Amino acid sequence: MGSTGRILTIDARITPEEILNLATPQWRDMPEAPSALRQMADEMNRIMRPEALFHWFDMGEVRKGHIDACDPVSGAPVRLTTGEFSPYFKQATRFLAAVYTLGPKVDTLLHRLMAKGLYMEAHFVNMGALAALTRTASVLTRLAENRAKQEEVGVSPPLSPGSIEGWELPSQHELCALFHLSDIGVSQGEDAILSPMNTLSVVIAIGPGFKDSRAGSPCRLCRMGGSCTLTCSNHKATLASKVA
Repeated sequence: MGSTGRILTIDARITPEEILNLATPQWRDMPEAPSALRQMADEMNRIMRPEALFHWFDMGEVRKGHIDACDPVSGAPVRLTTGEFSPYFKQATRFLAAVYTLGPKVDTLLHRLMAKGLYMEAHFVNMGALAALTRTASVLTRLAENRAKQEEVGVSPPLSPGSIEGWELPSQHELCALFHLSDIGVSQGEDAILSPMNTLSVVIAIGPGFKDSRAGSPCRLCRMGGSCTLTCSNHKATLASKVA
């Protein structure tokens, strides 16, 4: 696969068991849960259209508050405002930038369920979307891991503006400006939020400063500091034990 592209053939299909592993006890222990889990998994697998855009960039200077990079083919300069997180990129020689989505129909399903007061089913759709996004992201992490292996360097965890301390969400504007978002049916608001809802941007860096061969989990860098309800490890999202 080249230095830039669009990925259309992503297998993000989920199982009822994956949704169950993420669901809160409030819903997963309901008598109706097994039937609802199967129904929501089947419906999501029918309507999801996972796609991704990606682009490799060569690292340039790491400066106070931002990083400079360039397109390896055209040589066009790129600047990302990475704030206090900028020094982290001193370990990198290049990075993979990407935007990926499950498509608009998952949002439509969720809104329909909420409007009908089907909150258990809506919760299962949200957890199913998390599992499907994790599967979609794994296609991108494998791209980064394979290139890191070829270049005999290590790879960073997946990094996203707004989730990393010091790298604020407004910077997602710069990251997404690297892509024609409309190619995968994605748009971005003035607040930097992406639509459809189940759409994410990510950067995965590679270089001699990284020691891991697997991209692994971003949790150790996340600004939530372990206070969220979900924890990710080796591309699998599982329910944290602190959930009531």
